[in-house]
Amino acid sequence: MIESLEVRWFLPGPIPRSVHDWFEALGETLADEARTDRYLIPTESDSLGLKVREGRIEAKQRIETGELCQWGAAEASPGTWRKWSLGLATDATLAPGWADVAKRRRQRWVKGDGAACALELAEVVLEGKTWWSVCLEASGGEPVARQRVLWEAAGQWLDRPDAPALSTDAACGYPAWLRREVG
Repeated sequence: MIESLEVRWFLPGPIPRSVHDWFEALGETLADEARTDRYLIPTESDSLGLKVREGRIEAKQRIETGELCQWGAAEASPGTWRKWSLGLATDATLAPGWADVAKRRRQRWVKGDGAACALELAEVVLEGKTWWSVCLEASGGEPVARQRVLWEAAGQWLDRPDAPALSTDAACGYPAWLRREVG
């Protein structure tokens, strides 16, 4: 099990040029990948997600939602999530109720106190519609270290005048976004 502190926003359309420029101005991208994950569309809860990623089944559960926070023009309530990798699903046939999400994501990192926070800028395609997403995900270390590194990273990346406006209306995890858009 891996525990993380996260905040994510989903916005419709391709990534705007100004957001690309902001992300590039932050420094070198440390990870750049494209993949397609298959998600179970939640029917009752926004706090539990199930996906098949690169042949592995993964479950992720939000166990707590924090207070509303603001960094520059970004607002959201970070959530504490637990993630489990449940094994291989290479020959599994998935029943209806699943959706493929194609992603291209780029990341950079801040580390401190035994924890690390990733900033992810992703373009995602769901049922032929393009979205873009910004996520801060802190993992490792103790909960207080995850919170400290997330706040440090958010201040460094989102308190800039060129950072995108990210409203609470756009803030949610994959389960809530999928439920809203497909469910």
